[in-house]
Amino acid sequence: MTTDLKSEKAFVVGWTGACGEDLSKELARRDIFREVVLVGRRKVELEQDDPRQKFQQAVVDFEKLEESSEVFVGCGVGFCLLGTTPREAGAEKFVKVDYDYIMAVARLARQSGCKQFHLVSSVGANEKSVILYNRIKGKVENETTALEFDQLFIYRPGLLLRGDKTRLVEKFYAAMLKPVTVFRPKVGQISREDVAKCIVAKLLGASAERENKVQLLDNAMMHVAASSLEG
Repeated sequence: MTTDLKSEKAFVVGWTGACGEDLSKELARRDIFREVVLVGRRKVELEQDDPRQKFQQAVVDFEKLEESSEVFVGCGVGFCLLGTTPREAGAEKFVKVDYDYIMAVARLARQSGCKQFHLVSSVGANEKSVILYNRIKGKVENETTALEFDQLFIYRPGLLLRGDKTRLVEKFYAAMLKPVTVFRPKVGQISREDVAKCIVAKLLGASAERENKVQLLDNAMMHVAASSLEG
């Protein structure tokens, strides 16, 4: 992976979600890549002053993603922040989005020459778990690792603080954590902004960590990475 990111092309899948929105804005603000492709199901009309206006939007059908394989050609770096929950989408749709779609992205990216892949997973990911959510997250982690990217970064955030995009179940768990987080706000949870900052921090430091092909960052490690980002 070249150390000169300014000569690289990258893609972001899941850029309209909470973390994806903040990541795409951070990439635009810092002007890191030569070109960035925002991949989604529909075109989004951005405000005139949105820094992401300079990015290309690629509209794809995730059910037939192979028909849009050209989107990933030439992208040396990829970011995948797709995700829903069984409670929000139902079990069948959850598996389709969080397994079928994500693995289709990862495979096409690898086939197209992507060398560095960033995957947002979740705390508790474990392919052997009896909990569907954790099991699918773990399965995706394992199968993405098996694709053997030159560098793979897997992020396992705790409870996501999404601001105005917070899900009902997340509000419930945030309330449950309140007795702890009121004194230790970084325990078990992380803001969407810090998820984005963490990813950018790992991206900018990746050239110095080339020997470490797979990095798995838990919630605490993500906070450390986010706080290390300057600017």
